[in-house]
Amino acid sequence: MESKYMHLKIKALSLALLLPLSHQAFSEQLDVWIRASNDSKVIYQKLADQFQKETGISIKYFNAVTDFDQRLARAATGGALPDVVFNDAIIVGQMVQLGIVDEIKPDELKGGGDVYEAAWKSTQLPDGKYYGVPTSAHTYALFIRKDWLDKLNLKAPTNWDELKKVAQAFTHDDPDGNGKKDTYGFTMPLATTRGYASSFSSSYLWQAGGNYLVATKPGKFKAALDSKEIATAMEFMRGMVCEGLAQPGAINHTTADANTSFRSGQTGMYSSGPYHIALFDKDPGKETYTVVPPPAGPGGATSMAEGTTAFLMKTSQRKDAAKRFLEFLISPEGQKIGMAVNSTSMPIVRLPVNKTLNIKDYHDDPRWEVFASTYAKEGRYMPQIPNWIPVRQITADGFNKIYASCDGDIPAVLKEINARVNDELKRQNAWAQ
Repeated sequence: MESKYMHLKIKALSLALLLPLSHQAFSEQLDVWIRASNDSKVIYQKLADQFQKETGISIKYFNAVTDFDQRLARAATGGALPDVVFNDAIIVGQMVQLGIVDEIKPDELKGGGDVYEAAWKSTQLPDGKYYGVPTSAHTYALFIRKDWLDKLNLKAPTNWDELKKVAQAFTHDDPDGNGKKDTYGFTMPLATTRGYASSFSSSYLWQAGGNYLVATKPGKFKAALDSKEIATAMEFMRGMVCEGLAQPGAINHTTADANTSFRSGQTGMYSSGPYHIALFDKDPGKETYTVVPPPAGPGGATSMAEGTTAFLMKTSQRKDAAKRFLEFLISPEGQKIGMAVNSTSMPIVRLPVNKTLNIKDYHDDPRWEVFASTYAKEGRYMPQIPNWIPVRQITADGFNKIYASCDGDIPAVLKEINARVNDELKRQNAWAQ
């Protein structure tokens, strides 16, 4: 009898010991790659914490900033991909060409119908399929030193002519009042690295009435970079550099360098996205600057639209859990956390992709409304070809060459760029006359 009692006691004790272990053993952990600043990592972690609280599924992040794309390519080659990857929407074609992402069917995701169609379109390729889940959208507006405008009795620019005049005044008229010629009008990240020169220039190409490509038939394009409109944009932009209205070293600057120029008070205007509001509220300070819509060029006020996309890796062994994470990201709760509401950290959801949310309800700040309005009225995504990244790099190299040569032949260089882009379209089987 005693032996039987001891056996039952030992069995009960064993079960008691195993219970906490069994929960841990059967709980899931997703490997997720992000490219985030130290500031925005805080918000990613808040997303992970809330998701785990609701589902029991934990998130293990890997973060890389400067060499993210190279690490991703190596992981693909080495069979060491994570479950989910956050990346720029524009990278979708390259991800598909690498053969590492799953197709996404919006109508099979909980909340998929609540996402803006324009945001879904940013993840769609010419084959009509979607290959990622949009989690954030944004466009560009003009950050401008309000205190400098007031000091010089100027108004914020509304068109290119006014933009140039304000840039000249900020450069030559001592807007910070320190008696030195140490300020510049316009912040320009024009490095070839990661295609910055192309990305930054894009809004101005469109504002001049130009296009990178024109569609000749469904899924087929030809380059349109040798037009008079593109030459006009290049002349305007090169003038900022060659007349000394942009910060020194602009042609070698990435956005990280450009941020430093604006934050330090070296420059007075910067075309950038809403993710920099929190950063610039710290330096140069919330009271010193404002945000205004993009000044219009001869072809309008179009502004480049971008976004962040979450990609589900084909090799993931936890696709059900990953799908739940994707659904959480586009849910009102996930979007609100990503917007960094009531936080001084940089948001990872700049403008919500969930159309049931209104930016005014979460950011009581007219600067955010400028971005939301610009996105709705003037936002334009890059053309969706099989892989935009090579085209972005070709154009970045070519535009940088134009900006670096103040007496160079702009139409001649544009003709060279145009030919190279057409060659790339042919290589991608996306060209037609």
